[in-house]
Amino acid sequence: MRAIVTGGAGFIGSHVAEILLAEGHRVLVLDDLSGGYLGNIPSGADFEKHSVNEPLDDPFSKYHPDFVFHLAAYAAEGLSHHIPVFTFTNNVSGTANVLGAAYRAKARHFVFTSSIAAYGHPKSTEPFSERTACHPVDPYGVAKLACEYHIRACEQYYGGPAFTIFRPHNVFGPRQNISDPYRNVVGIFMAKGMRGEPMPIFGDGAQTRSFSYISTVAHCIAAAPRMPASKNMTINIGGDEQMTVLKLAQEVSQVLGVPEMIDWLPPRKEVVHAHCRHDLARRYFADIYKQSVNIKEGLLRMAKFVRETPIPPPTNCPSPIEIMDLLPPSWRERVSAPVHSAM
Repeated sequence: MRAIVTGGAGFIGSHVAEILLAEGHRVLVLDDLSGGYLGNIPSGADFEKHSVNEPLDDPFSKYHPDFVFHLAAYAAEGLSHHIPVFTFTNNVSGTANVLGAAYRAKARHFVFTSSIAAYGHPKSTEPFSERTACHPVDPYGVAKLACEYHIRACEQYYGGPAFTIFRPHNVFGPRQNISDPYRNVVGIFMAKGMRGEPMPIFGDGAQTRSFSYISTVAHCIAAAPRMPASKNMTINIGGDEQMTVLKLAQEVSQVLGVPEMIDWLPPRKEVVHAHCRHDLARRYFADIYKQSVNIKEGLLRMAKFVRETPIPPPTNCPSPIEIMDLLPPSWRERVSAPVHSAM
């Protein structure tokens, strides 16, 4: 089988591409390298440098993919409030472009990584299930939910491609970009620890998340096209172990063997407690979930990778700031002046 993986030089995408290759598929990675690295692309994969907002019919028609895995995105949820036009262009328009190319190339299955951000603020203490109503509270979550609607509408109107939509959350592990100061809290803490700097925490650190090691997430994504039960389904994917951000900082300090140092920052507007139920994922991908890695073991594996891999230069904000109001002071120092986008 032939598969195209957008964002395959990035974190999750490179792991998905690696799994597909190990299963004997041919894989074409499309990535503009704005957040990924050539070194992440697994050996044996074909590669073309492309943005998801560029014309894609040429590589798609030449490769004739059976499956398309769309993982290219800029997933800085908090920053998305301040770069909404970039967020919508990169995620919504980009997804529509990839999906259109996949349809015209007669791809049979389209796999999309959405986000827990589609749910927004929890209305109760219960974790989100796939039946929970979605009320996203930031442009990133709005964009991801819009992509989900578009993918479903395409299948309903044209009769294909079939799809699987995953809503992962707080994924971490080897190859994660630890030099992006705006996203990936585990990566941010790892980079700070390696540099002997305090780990930044907004507010009191009591925010809780279920941090998800990459192996389960990537294997479920790669398996979706051959799992009939996941056809045209939306599925939460990730870990169940809840942890506060402060506890995470302590655990990262421990696995790196560095002193615990915290840079306490003013609170920002964010979802305080966000967790998902994974009943569907555990049912459809039972064998994969049996091999899940807990947070502590995952942090040990990621720390080993970080120690053995040069830390790349800091990743810049991908767009000029569009709305400066309420931008955290720690971010304000790094970004360019605001711009007025054409609307």
